[in-house]
Amino acid sequence: MPRPVRWLLLSLAALFLLAVAGVAAVSWWSHLHEGTYCGPYTDILHVGEQVETAQSTRGVVQSDPAWDEDSCDPDRPISVRLDSGEVISLPRHTVHR
Repeated sequence: MPRPVRWLLLSLAALFLLAVAGVAAVSWWSHLHEGTYCGPYTDILHVGEQVETAQSTRGVVQSDPAWDEDSCDPDRPISVRLDSGEVISLPRHTVHR
């Protein structure tokens, strides 16, 4: 096989592999944010934040296991120290700011 033809075939193969890698990268990047649950009462609560429970009891957040938007399940347990001093765990959807 002549040298110019060999270089042409190698160049086309490299260009093809580069295009496949580019398509794979764009596809991967576009699916990064899939699966994020965005709804009411899913945002992260910070330790020390004042909240109110569904029973209209006030308290202070002790812990929230969510660390980013993907872990914001509405049923995740939130530890709250009530004004009475009792520490309880409540589902996130029952705790309001």
